Amino acid sequence: MGKKSAAPPENRRTTPPENRRSAPATPRVPFSARYALWRERMRARFSGLRRVGSVVLGCCVVAAALAGLGAVGKLVDRHLRTSPAFATTVIEVHGASHLSHEEVAQAAGVHLGQNVFEVGPEDARKNLLAEPWIASASVRRRLPSTYVIEMEERHPLALLLLDEVYLVAEDGSAFKPLGPGDPSDLPVITGIAPEAVQRDRQGSAQSLLNAVGLLHDYQDAGLFRREPISEIHAEDDGSFSLYVGGDATYVRLGKPPFHAKLGRLRQVLADLSSKKSRPLYVYLDNDRRPDRVTVRVR
Repeated sequence: MGKKSAAPPENRRTTPPENRRSAPATPRVPFSARYALWRERMRARFSGLRRVGSVVLGCCVVAAALAGLGAVGKLVDRHLRTSPAFATTVIEVHGASHLSHEEVAQAAGVHLGQNVFEVGPEDARKNLLAEPWIASASVRRRLPSTYVIEMEERHPLALLLLDEVYLVAEDGSAFKPLGPGDPSDLPVITGIAPEAVQRDRQGSAQSLLNAVGLLHDYQDAGLFRREPISEIHAEDDGSFSLYVGGDATYVRLGKPPFHAKLGRLRQVLADLSSKKSRPLYVYLDNDRRPDRVTVRVR
């Protein structure tokens, strides 16, 4: 006997096949589209790698070029510094009067036969400015074998007596101690103590400037040749006195300005000279009566 299938329970629900939900089927991508997408991804990836490679390659090329230039530069520099074609044959010096041509060249650090690239123009200029006699300088290198030096020397107007004797230039600077061969027949500035220079450099510098200004005014008054100054004495209060002439006549000027006072001094000396007389001293420091002159005749 065949078995009868069991009847479904009465409460069991059945859903017709046509009403059942099913998961949407994934559309199938054609192989050609998948290949095209893969190729684009690979192209983008390799494009980035090519850009990186190009940068790296460019850096390597630049580094190699620089290294090559550096090597070439060293060879050129070695040639310039050793070639006999660049040996110094001419050193032109303009503006020297106290210093000789050889002394200027030595101060600059250059000499004949030396390679012109051994000492640069700026280094030579600095060397020159270290020489006390030289106030300003410029140096040019004219290839293949010439240095051109243009300079200005200091011109001493007086001697400054401190712990030793110094030369004083037109700008009021005590630029060097008096040495052998230096001019010594100059007015001597006294009254500035060495300890005062250490204590008040600015004040001492102003005293020197006033003394130099007094020398210029004295020359402008036409007195320098007739009554040469042997000594300029600076007082603590800023006033000045002079010893002038062969007999060291004492002249008390007081404080600057000096131009008008020196004009009156010239008149007094001329009047006494016409009377065949000489003063022992002349006082021109009356601030209340600037036109008043006190004279004592010898």
